[in-house]
Amino acid sequence: MSHRLLFIAILSIFTLSLSNFSTPSKAANVIQCMKACIKHEGNTATAKSTCKLRCSDLAVPAINVENKPSCMSVFKKCNRSCNRKEKTCRRDCKEALMECK
Repeated sequence: MSHRLLFIAILSIFTLSLSNFSTPSKAANVIQCMKACIKHEGNTATAKSTCKLRCSDLAVPAINVENKPSCMSVFKKCNRSCNRKEKTCRRDCKEALMECK
């Protein structure tokens, strides 16, 4: 029984070490993506910035997490409810926007 467990452990370690060598690194993937993108888009500054955005692996933050309305939508709704001549209402909306998180 112990020989089987030892064999399985050695086999799994060997398999994991091979899988680490066979997968390319993130940097290599980004470089390949950039090369392909520049080849497709062209070698201009605008194309390069487009390719940087397309090939980056940065996570985009979620918008409206937990169905919470965004601060700007609350501000706009507040601003629309104000009378055009009433500056204090607009100031209150602006202060609420500045304190919004």
